[in-house]
Amino acid sequence: MKGYIKVCGVSELEEKKGFRYFISETQDIAVFKVEGRIYATDNVCPHNHTPKIHLGFIEDKHVLCPVHFFKFSLQSGFQGNQSSASGCTLPVYKVKIIEDEVWVEKPEENTFNFDF
Repeated sequence: MKGYIKVCGVSELEEKKGFRYFISETQDIAVFKVEGRIYATDNVCPHNHTPKIHLGFIEDKHVLCPVHFFKFSLQSGFQGNQSSASGCTLPVYKVKIIEDEVWVEKPEENTFNFDF
């Protein structure tokens, strides 16, 4: 499927538990199953730049970064309960389910540059 990468099987995901998938040596994404729906985000927290979003805590349809507990919507990536992008925004990716396979929209390039 053009523009998408297969990351795992739906049956491999556990409810409210993150799954880490490496796209390349320098980029990975986090995949979550919440209330039966699959979400995909960048794995790097935009607040502290740590690749640990997959270890985050799920609260409703939000993930809380396990380092400083910044809360991001799994649907929009917006911080907290905001309806627009202000402050840190976690990149989110489209997900398609084909049979039992989870396909995620492939990011074009690294979303965060660690060279600062």
